[in-house]
Amino acid sequence: MKSHIKYMFAILMLFAATLRVSAEKEGNDSVSVNNEAGPLFDFFSSDELLEITLQFNMREFIKTRMDPYKNFDARLSVSTEDNKNLSQDISLRARGKMRRKYCTFPPIMLKIKKDKDQEQVFPKGSIKLVTHCSSAGSFENYLLKEYLAYKLYNLVTPYSFKTRLVAVNYVDSLNPKRTFKEYGILIEDVDDLASRNNAIVIENLKIGQNHMNDYEMARVAFFNYMIGNTDWSVAEQHNIKVLKIDRATADKGIPVTYDFDYSGFVNTSYSSPNEKIPITNVTERYFQGGCYSDELFRQIISEFEDLEPQLMQTIEDFPYLQKAQKNLAKSYLKSFFKRYKKEDALIADINRTCLRRD
Repeated sequence: MKSHIKYMFAILMLFAATLRVSAEKEGNDSVSVNNEAGPLFDFFSSDELLEITLQFNMREFIKTRMDPYKNFDARLSVSTEDNKNLSQDISLRARGKMRRKYCTFPPIMLKIKKDKDQEQVFPKGSIKLVTHCSSAGSFENYLLKEYLAYKLYNLVTPYSFKTRLVAVNYVDSLNPKRTFKEYGILIEDVDDLASRNNAIVIENLKIGQNHMNDYEMARVAFFNYMIGNTDWSVAEQHNIKVLKIDRATADKGIPVTYDFDYSGFVNTSYSSPNEKIPITNVTERYFQGGCYSDELFRQIISEFEDLEPQLMQTIEDFPYLQKAQKNLAKSYLKSFFKRYKKEDALIADINRTCLRRD
């Protein structure tokens, strides 16, 4: 009875949040509606490598990277496929908890605002930029494999972030001769992810896996299990966004996972397993999802087995990763599919660590 009451209370919280966020969304829309033309450029309309330039005070940015509220004026420029150069003034700041501490060049949040004084070249919103972290060669491989993890996740579910691989020309605004070029990953605004899935974003609620759609939750947990990622939590809203389909009959959340640099698939030198679970290396797999019926698990397993050729081909066709690194990435996934060809063995392993449900 107590668990039933707790469940109903969480659902009521979800419903209340839906009404609140919808109202805010409607209010924002009414303010922003105008007859002006929309943005000229869509970052995520293609998977081709995109070249961009960011000009800002790099020295001060690196110096103050531990301050997540320190914003910098910047100029964002894009070289399009049809040889056009598009530019707009934006702001940016350092982001990421661990990477701000560890990286000599931390990840960036790009803030693109509606500006009546200049042409709206880029869509309004917040776009994450995963940076190279360090100039060491191994970090380029980490970034490229994390990008691949996002592309693999796109094959699994539409409830996943769009990404774009970019070649970033960094220019110091105080010394334009101080420049360098590195790969980066652009990650779409979470509101755009929600909008294209006819959903809204639920934030700051004390909800857990039990309040998620069983099928979607099992699929997210299984994907993270496949790539060896334990750096996520629904209850703590850690590397998980929660969506709610914008219709009255949808009473369960949909989890969206992101940030894969701590996965065994990427296998960074700085990563470590979730300290709450009994494994010693990120390349070990540990299932953190709930305990669902064998029937549901078999359905998910079948879907992933059907996707295996596409997952492998996506890695093989990626032109920016060295052959040796491709082989390591494919080998890690192959070890998963080879070990668990028999469904009973896989389900038994999952049931050994899955979270018991009330």
